[in-house]
Amino acid sequence: MDWLIVGDFNLCRSPDDRNKPGGNHLDMYLFNEAISSLGLVELPLKGRHFTWSNKQPSPLLERLDWFFTSISWTLTYPNTYASLLSMEISDHVPCVITISTHIPWKSIFVLRVLGWNTVISCK
Repeated sequence: MDWLIVGDFNLCRSPDDRNKPGGNHLDMYLFNEAISSLGLVELPLKGRHFTWSNKQPSPLLERLDWFFTSISWTLTYPNTYASLLSMEISDHVPCVITISTHIPWKSIFVLRVLGWNTVISCK
């Protein structure tokens, strides 16, 4: 079954998901174990790395928002990715999920005019 799972998990997956030292390493381990046991695939993230800020003068930045799919989703929609937009109001960065697929237009849209020797196709 195809699954797309997105959200604010309030968990980091590794120490690199923070711009400052810290974080609960046991929580990171358990989060990664859950992802692995569910067979989830992390979507590529385009743009910035961190998805949350405490908005302080010397901000703590963390990756707390995650985007996962099932293996079958990845096979059906291999060009799915997440892009981050600019942070304006919230302490989380808004994101856009792009699901791209290749449709062979020539084989789908072919118009054959009866009585003519012409085939018109869309590209």
